Amino acid sequence: MAPLRLAFLTATMMTGPKNAVETRLSKNVLADNDNMMQSAAAVTIKPMDSSSGKETDAFKEATPSLAASTTIASMSSSASASTSDHIDSTPSNKGGGSGPIHFCFIVHGHQGKPTDLSYLHRAIKDKANQHGGFATTKSSEMCIVGRNSSSRNDDMAASRNDGNRANGEEYINQASAEGIINGESKSSTVVVHNAACNEGITHDGVEKGGLRLANEMLEVIRGEIEQRAQNHEQDVTISIVGNSLGGLYARFAVAKIDELLFASDEDGTKDVPHYILDDNIRLHFNVFCSTVSPHLGCADRTYFPIPRFAEIGIAKGLGETGRDLFRVNDLIKTMATSPRFTRPLALFRKRIAYANAYGTDFVVPGSTAAFLDGNSDSMHYFDADFESGRDEETQSMPQTADRVCPASEKGLFVATCYTPRISLGNPVESSGNELEVMSKTLDSLGWTKVFVDIREAIPISTKLPRISNPSLIACPIRKLSSNRKAVTSKDLYSAISSGKSSRISLPFGHNAICAFERGSFRTAFNKGGRPVADSLAINLVEDISMW
Repeated sequence: MAPLRLAFLTATMMTGPKNAVETRLSKNVLADNDNMMQSAAAVTIKPMDSSSGKETDAFKEATPSLAASTTIASMSSSASASTSDHIDSTPSNKGGGSGPIHFCFIVHGHQGKPTDLSYLHRAIKDKANQHGGFATTKSSEMCIVGRNSSSRNDDMAASRNDGNRANGEEYINQASAEGIINGESKSSTVVVHNAACNEGITHDGVEKGGLRLANEMLEVIRGEIEQRAQNHEQDVTISIVGNSLGGLYARFAVAKIDELLFASDEDGTKDVPHYILDDNIRLHFNVFCSTVSPHLGCADRTYFPIPRFAEIGIAKGLGETGRDLFRVNDLIKTMATSPRFTRPLALFRKRIAYANAYGTDFVVPGSTAAFLDGNSDSMHYFDADFESGRDEETQSMPQTADRVCPASEKGLFVATCYTPRISLGNPVESSGNELEVMSKTLDSLGWTKVFVDIREAIPISTKLPRISNPSLIACPIRKLSSNRKAVTSKDLYSAISSGKSSRISLPFGHNAICAFERGSFRTAFNKGGRPVADSLAINLVEDISMW
């Protein structure tokens, strides 16, 4: 019974009982916008391209409507095919009138709250302010974290000598007080928003949570644009950091936004697609980042193996989210393999996945967070300028090692791997194993995967004496990277799951990696993960600025 009790604990940390809630925005976020939402036109989402792969039952059912007041049109099949194969990393036309607004949405996980990721919110704002490439950095007007952080102790703000505070107030970069940075006019804005629409209702399935998130993202964007009261077209970029279950919510939301909005190629090239919202807002997908998200689900990816009948029993008893995560239905598989989901994800300039290695994550083991499979021969390169599959996006991105990286300085980043982007039209070869197909298809989009050894940051951790077992290795992934320029997915799968490690710790890395904050004890317990959050913020801000 002990294994089943542990399995139940794993599932309850990721899932919950079903709570049938129709698509709506969180009352905490949109209490002042009820009238606007009631008057908005209801738009039923329909498939964009019926030829984009076989639909499963999950998508044949009617989905809740997204409230949107926008012009909607379907892309032609030729346009869809053109944008699937190649996406240029640098838009050819960024519009005029004013600089772009870069939105960064932070999405919490199961049973989470927007304030759980307050440290990451503050870190992104802080690093964007220090970056010097943006005129303004702020929290969104709707953001609970932005409004509440002024009453919290802000360790990072206290360390700054410019007197700014990481709250809802705008950061005005001193170097750009007159809009001039390095001799160039800079008028771009970074807006950070912690999503709140799924607080308290994370157990009714990935689909409903993703729909709520898509709705909230569009309403936040509208709210910020309306404040500017401008008449010209406005370029807006969307970047997302999805933590745990929030990463799946984000992937679903992105697909729904892609279906909902009209994709335009009026710039004269179909290689640079964007979306039209409310006739004058041009949306561009920028950076997608997940932290310890179960991209392959939880079935056959639990902290320790349990029989399939036990997984099914646990999933059915834990609501729709449980059925999704334990792959009782086809949703997770469809999200990993169907063009309906992979195509919009491929439109982001960059995709990043953070994963905990060496058995430090009880909730989401590294094999599902980095979508690795023991049968996959998908290539992973340790050098960003790898020759095979090298593209303009990869060449334009500075390597993590070239930037100031607090996590690397503390030995928390053990490896960064890159998978080449492959045309979505190419079929994935596999042995027929479902997880292998899911893993390979996601890999083919082109990812940066960051493997984290959080053991040094977890309070309960100890180093074993080497004399007890001479074969013990401090960091198996580092040993791989020191001997080889490239490895396969199955090589990494074996390395991060290796039992030959000279350090042991309790598997509490799931919350530590994102510097989770809730209550004084858990905030202090997860404080060791702040260098990871700081490094994520530094790299994310740099990547956002390169749009």
